[in-house]
Amino acid sequence: MTSGSTTLPTLLDNLTRTERLPASNIQAMQSPRLQGLLQHHVNYTTSFSERLTKAGVPELTADPFETLSLLPPLRRADTQSAGPGFRATFLPRAHQPTGSVKTSGSTGEPVAVERTALNHLFWSAFNIRDHLWNRRPFSARLSAIRANIGTLTFSDDWGHPVSLVYKTGQAQGFPINTPIRQQVEWLWQFQPEILLVYPNNLKGLLDAWKSDPSRQPRLKHVRTLGETVSGELRNMTEQQCGVPIEDNYSSQEVGTIAIQCQASGLYHIMAEALVVEILNEDNEPCPEGQAGRVVVTDLMNYANPLIRYDIGDYAIPGPSCPCGRTLPTLKTILGRERNLMQLPGGEKCWPLVGFHRFDEVAPIRQYQFIQHTLEDIEFKTVTGDELTPEQQVALIAIAQTALGPSFRIRITQSRTPLNNATNGKFEEFVCRIR
Repeated sequence: MTSGSTTLPTLLDNLTRTERLPASNIQAMQSPRLQGLLQHHVNYTTSFSERLTKAGVPELTADPFETLSLLPPLRRADTQSAGPGFRATFLPRAHQPTGSVKTSGSTGEPVAVERTALNHLFWSAFNIRDHLWNRRPFSARLSAIRANIGTLTFSDDWGHPVSLVYKTGQAQGFPINTPIRQQVEWLWQFQPEILLVYPNNLKGLLDAWKSDPSRQPRLKHVRTLGETVSGELRNMTEQQCGVPIEDNYSSQEVGTIAIQCQASGLYHIMAEALVVEILNEDNEPCPEGQAGRVVVTDLMNYANPLIRYDIGDYAIPGPSCPCGRTLPTLKTILGRERNLMQLPGGEKCWPLVGFHRFDEVAPIRQYQFIQHTLEDIEFKTVTGDELTPEQQVALIAIAQTALGPSFRIRITQSRTPLNNATNGKFEEFVCRIR
């Protein structure tokens, strides 16, 4: 894989050096990249120029970090309202081509983002970095349980990007909304050594394996992503599987944000491609140990100005790590937690709600699904205009197709944003069955 003159092996080699730069050099490494990013979007992205003007920043300062500090964070709703002005009118050749991703994050507010060739290159490198840091043997069998897998699949290797650089073992993949009982059987038949899984899905597997230990594969690595990992889940995994959880903090919009270090438990920020700030309510940096909002600047995205982007999560800044890597750290990730859906037969699975198709029917600003009983699911929507009966029917049909025909889905509408849970987090799917 190449982007401009940079290849994946070359970038991987560079990362082994930048991750151990003197800590004082990290910002010096980021500074020219940030200045170039800001200047590009000033020149070619309408919404960013308007954002600077609205913030009272008539021109870029000599210190790009000073300019950054003057900008209020970009909210998900801001990206929705920017429309075509959120896309740069020009893209350098090295950043082409682009690809689109659509995500609801943990907030239930759908966002569409274009990611560039350089975004993809760094995502590939950070994916492999995760494997290398955790010393996962590339010859091992890997099972992945993901939302973007449509059916049970098998392959002779792990696929992109790892197989571009390394010879790997076989891989198995299946969709996250597969009932837990079926997941247990497929994993047992394949016998993976590495499992890639969402935390709530892992909890369902651990519960099933505890009931029937004879069906538990002999895992050597458990890699989680997509949600907060609780201390309870870490303890359960170590007790039942005999291995620690290896967590990865990422988002669809910006890719890998931080990788957990097995030496300390801290999360190393991918500072080669991102500026990550933890901000308090006054948009000031939080000191070490104080929780705040995660605000990310994607240094590689010249298509969309994800600059001081409030990703919707909370985290705590961390200290220097004793492992020798000097990349800045997060002590704890507090954001993103969802619930498993309960099926009428008593099984549990990950809820896929079909949000990618909502905008085919109506501009949904925010949504939330609440499962009240084994049959009853409430579909809360936030829209500018009241949904017509026809739109409601169409949205319910999309959700029904994604969740399954066993549920009675009803829409309730709101004009104001949906409130967070009492713990400060927002869950796009809430199961209230106890």
